[in-house]
Amino acid sequence: MDIRTQSALLAAIVGLALGVSMLLRPGRARVLTAYSVFAMVVAGYYFAQFFHGVVPAGWPWASQVGMSASLLLGALVPAAALSFFLEFLGVRASVLRYGRRVAGVSALFGLAVALTPLSSKPWARIALATWVLIALCASVSLLLGQVRQVESKIERARLQYLAWGAGAAIVFAGLDFLGKFGVPFPALGPVVSTLYLFFLAQTLLRLRLMDLHELLGKIASQTAMAAILAAVFAILTVWVNGNAPLFLFNTIVAAFVILILLEPLRAKVEEQVIAIFFRERFELLRALEHLRARIATIIDVDELARVVLDGFNETRRITHASIYLLADDRPGYRLRDFRGPQPVLFLDQAMARGLLAVASTGQKAVLMENLDRRILELKQNPLEHRRQREELKRLNENKQALTMMKAGITVPLLGNDRVIGFLNLWDERVPEAFASDEIALVLEIAEQMAIVVENSKLYEKMRERDRLAALGEMAAGLAHEIRNPLGSIKGAAQCLDPSRLPGEDGEFLEVIVEEVNRLNGVVTAFLDYSRPLKQNFAPTDLNDVVTRTLKLIQNDLPPTVTLEVELYEALNKVDCDAEQLKQVLINLVQNAVQAFGDRPGRIKVRTTRHERFSDFRGSNELVEVQVIDDGPGIPADQQLNIFVPFFTTKQKGTGLGLAICQRIVKSHGGTITVQSKVGEGSTFIVRLPALPSEHPPVQPTPPPEGTPSPELAGVMRPPAVLPAPTAAGATPAPAAAPAQKPSRRERRKRRAG
Repeated sequence: MDIRTQSALLAAIVGLALGVSMLLRPGRARVLTAYSVFAMVVAGYYFAQFFHGVVPAGWPWASQVGMSASLLLGALVPAAALSFFLEFLGVRASVLRYGRRVAGVSALFGLAVALTPLSSKPWARIALATWVLIALCASVSLLLGQVRQVESKIERARLQYLAWGAGAAIVFAGLDFLGKFGVPFPALGPVVSTLYLFFLAQTLLRLRLMDLHELLGKIASQTAMAAILAAVFAILTVWVNGNAPLFLFNTIVAAFVILILLEPLRAKVEEQVIAIFFRERFELLRALEHLRARIATIIDVDELARVVLDGFNETRRITHASIYLLADDRPGYRLRDFRGPQPVLFLDQAMARGLLAVASTGQKAVLMENLDRRILELKQNPLEHRRQREELKRLNENKQALTMMKAGITVPLLGNDRVIGFLNLWDERVPEAFASDEIALVLEIAEQMAIVVENSKLYEKMRERDRLAALGEMAAGLAHEIRNPLGSIKGAAQCLDPSRLPGEDGEFLEVIVEEVNRLNGVVTAFLDYSRPLKQNFAPTDLNDVVTRTLKLIQNDLPPTVTLEVELYEALNKVDCDAEQLKQVLINLVQNAVQAFGDRPGRIKVRTTRHERFSDFRGSNELVEVQVIDDGPGIPADQQLNIFVPFFTTKQKGTGLGLAICQRIVKSHGGTITVQSKVGEGSTFIVRLPALPSEHPPVQPTPPPEGTPSPELAGVMRPPAVLPAPTAAGATPAPAAAPAQKPSRRERRKRRAG
């Protein structure tokens, strides 16, 4: 058996396997069936060639059968090829009729030669081979014609690859045919035809052109590896010269050498092939590997965003890059950093819901090209089922989200069973910017980014713990050093009895006592903030906490302030320390009252449920307490600092009130945020994780606007009047600081005014 016969058998086996594999695919399209017929006809032709080559010389009838079969199946190859390409390209009706006629003529011509005595005439075989080559060239002309008509660069490149491959297969098959007439040329026709059939199958299954680039690189690298390993084997065995024991020994040695070289050689050959034939891709892979190594040494989120985006930007393979992270103040994702044109600053809950649903299914990336392709498929077919209409709606929502983020590919960052952010990349110059192995590296980088974000949160908690520990030690000494002289000053001032001193002397002593009391309150608040929290957690009805707290403070509110309450009836319980939550609510309400000053105002305290939309496993429910006022509001530049310890705009404020509130809420696993506009009021939102519901949720019927809950009788107008703050600031007073009694001088000024 010569090399031609062996290569024909190989082509027959591979072609048959490709054809059968397409037939076995569930729900296959007509184009896959046409490909199966084409592949099996080619396989049959090469099997007939193999049969003709192995028939013994003493069996003339078998040789004639093999010759006739090869002529007939060879004539059917262009018919099957034309049928496939006409189905694949979806050409117009006139071209379809022309192609079918050519296929019919080719089949009749093959029958006329194969089943008649003409099969033994060389001129008839040459004429049939010439016709087959011409008909196959007609198939290539269909591809080239479609290349000139298509507008998409990606589709044009795909068709060009197919045309070049078909041309190469035809050329090598023709040279192989000439070899039968004594022309010295290696039998490469079966090998090239088999490679083309495999590439054609991958074109049908891999819709992305970048994947075809990757496939070409792998074919080139595997070919180079096969050549190198074959050379190693030949060098170790060719000099044996018929010595069977030595040949067996050298074969074993060659096998061991090949096994040792296989893995490192594969990586090196693939790297060199990509570096030679796909230079841009090689540079991107190397840059991503370097970026992945750099991320491992980062802990700060801002530095992470800068390094990652700069790393992608330096590859020159993107025009847009951005990172979104989960927002703390409201449901959604906030833009952390970007390169290129600025995307939307905030991705809200509604727009992110579709991407979160995709992430919940385990899909690690969303590509705009896949969305466009699937949307086009759905629009081309009538949407008969509700499921298809819902899918189209979800796809359009995801496409809109990617458009807003200016992303061609978005990768969810997963941490603690939820999506904590998105990494977005886009090259607007090409529809398909990244191959599969490049996307795989991007996914690895995204996984490392998620780990860094989660680690940064843990690191911040550790820093906060260490800072509070140092602060507690300092506070203990500071309180001792300050409170002793404060007690002496206050005692001395009280012994002088300000009521017995005439004129301003008594007022000065009152000022001394008042300032000592205020300084003592500051020290107390400082100690409260610095010492560890002692908490008693228990399942608690949040509505009950709100009701009891408001009953406690309603008599301390000025008559100009209206207090309203709105409770969600079917609210889940929370695992919390009720007394500490009371402290938070009292602080927030007192802050709102002090923000009003002397003018009237309205405060509403409401409870509600909140869906934690970024989670896709486990519990996804939160409960909220909202303290809403229609006061002067907080300027935007101050909203970023209101929870920072010691930040205040009040003359007598400590800046620890909201810091203590935030610390308490965080210790409960929740968040406290503010939403405010100057002149429209402020809303402080406390979100806490809810315990599993014991009963199915009942949708509450909210009371009319301005109506309090049944537990709090009517509109609360307590008689006591809280003093207006000296300066209306953005940061409320601390929870531990009591309302200050106005001095005699202030009371005198008010009476004079």
